[in-house]
Amino acid sequence: MKKLIVLLLCCLAFEPALADARELVFAYNVFEPWKRLDAQGRPAGPYTEIVRELARRLGLPLRYLHCPLSRCLATMQQGRADLMIGVRPTAERARYLDFLEPPFANGDHLAFYQRRDDARVIARYEDLLPLTVGVAEGVSYLPRFDRDARIRREASPGMESGFRKLAAGRVDALIVNARQGALLASRPEFAGRVRRAALTLDDSHPNRLALALARRSPLHAQRARIEQALRAMVADGTAARILAVSGR
Repeated sequence: MKKLIVLLLCCLAFEPALADARELVFAYNVFEPWKRLDAQGRPAGPYTEIVRELARRLGLPLRYLHCPLSRCLATMQQGRADLMIGVRPTAERARYLDFLEPPFANGDHLAFYQRRDDARVIARYEDLLPLTVGVAEGVSYLPRFDRDARIRREASPGMESGFRKLAAGRVDALIVNARQGALLASRPEFAGRVRRAALTLDDSHPNRLALALARRSPLHAQRARIEQALRAMVADGTAARILAVSGR
């Protein structure tokens, strides 16, 4: 009986170490400038650094699962990845994702771009109705825009390809995160060919910039511990210092 008690105590003592030994799988879709690949093809950017620091504080090795947004969301739904960052909460995603508290930053505006030589004015929401608007596959913007059946949409795998479609005249306008749009529009490939329209949509989720934990993740049982580490990163200014690099 004494041996059995000793064995049980050993198992209980070892259980946290077993949990800590598991890796953290980061579903990684490029979203410049916050999630990008450096010149050597390695993940970089402020969002990437936030997750790296979180993994360090949790004592978990970090593994990147590279995927486009729609596939990243699918891996989260299946429990094959644990964490995403910078995805917008929706009712559909809330079925398989838990958005962790606290949020690490405020949201951003949504901007529209059009070709520089296009004289049409895009200043009011209704100005979009005659146009074909470029969107990114799998991205949710605002409920009003997402559900509006009057708007013709043309999806692209990402915003870089969306800007190429815009410059080539395959779409009339492009909706994009304001800071990401400014970065892409300044590239030599697009500079002088596109311009920002007057219309801006406010982000209806001002605290949308949260980390998302897959409900089917083996780490979901450690949600409280993960949120505690995230809360400490926000409280001690680490998250703000990392984001300051990008000017967010």
